Amino acid sequence: MMDVSIDLLIQFMLVVSVFLLVFSIYLLSNRAREVARERKKAAYIKEHQDAWYHYVRGSGPFPESLMPRHTYELYGVEQIFLSYIKNVSDPLIREKIKLFSNESMKDHYGKLLASRKWSIRMNAQYRVVDFHIDSLIDHCISMEKKKLSPDEQFQLLKIYSLFKPDLFLKKFLEKPPLFSEYECKKLFKTADDSVLKQLIKNFHQLSSTCKYAFINTLGMKREIGTVPFLESLLKEEDAEIRIRSLKAIHEIGTLHQIEKYTPFISSEIWEERLMAAKVLGNLPLRDSVPYLETLLADETWRVRQEAAKTLKMDPHTTMLEREQQVY
Repeated sequence: MMDVSIDLLIQFMLVVSVFLLVFSIYLLSNRAREVARERKKAAYIKEHQDAWYHYVRGSGPFPESLMPRHTYELYGVEQIFLSYIKNVSDPLIREKIKLFSNESMKDHYGKLLASRKWSIRMNAQYRVVDFHIDSLIDHCISMEKKKLSPDEQFQLLKIYSLFKPDLFLKKFLEKPPLFSEYECKKLFKTADDSVLKQLIKNFHQLSSTCKYAFINTLGMKREIGTVPFLESLLKEEDAEIRIRSLKAIHEIGTLHQIEKYTPFISSEIWEERLMAAKVLGNLPLRDSVPYLETLLADETWRVRQEAAKTLKMDPHTTMLEREQQVY
């Protein structure tokens, strides 16, 4: 009985050893192929990066020698394009990248979007956005037939905001996603003006998180035409909406009626008084001095400091008075 057990153990150990050996060879083989692909990709980039630079920066025809014919060459082109996307804002370069990607890389990324591997699908979605491959929008829509991760759902919404504004609004408003404020900002940042206008009309359908992100985005975009909407939010019950709206108006740098801001001079919330001091800095001093003088006596140091900073712009204020105004 003991001999049989030992024989079984030896056989088991042999099977395990063979399995580990085969698995190690498989891993080493895959690694060797990956290293070889990376080496070929690097060689392609080194050989062709100057030619790509001259093409995307110039106005001449596309050189056929640049056309990628192998997978590693496609990834070489991808790396070259990404370097331009991240470091250059020239619209001509971006347009050439868009045209080439839609004409010559569509099939490649279309296959990747259908991959079983999550990481491959995600990378393909990122490239659809990076290179503006709008010819793949139908491929992206068909992905929704499968079960998607939250990351994929977010990236699809980002794609829709770029290429299918109506679809983006439909999905975003009918079933508001549970995204973080940071994620909502990323979506709003890439949305075009038509989407932003519709979100303004449907603002109260958004979650609180999305509302905060949207207001911040309007401030960042600095569109004067959004000031009336932001001013309308100064009457909201949610103090956070009021504070963020004041901040956005300050960032845009213009206001229409000072009467809409004077109630915040005596607000019980010090953040509102602080933002009122900031907003008043967008007015001529002759109009804002009475209110700023009130804020100079505020109980909160930061409010006093902001009011003093605005008054420092008055050429009739002495240096000593400017320093004393903070305290």
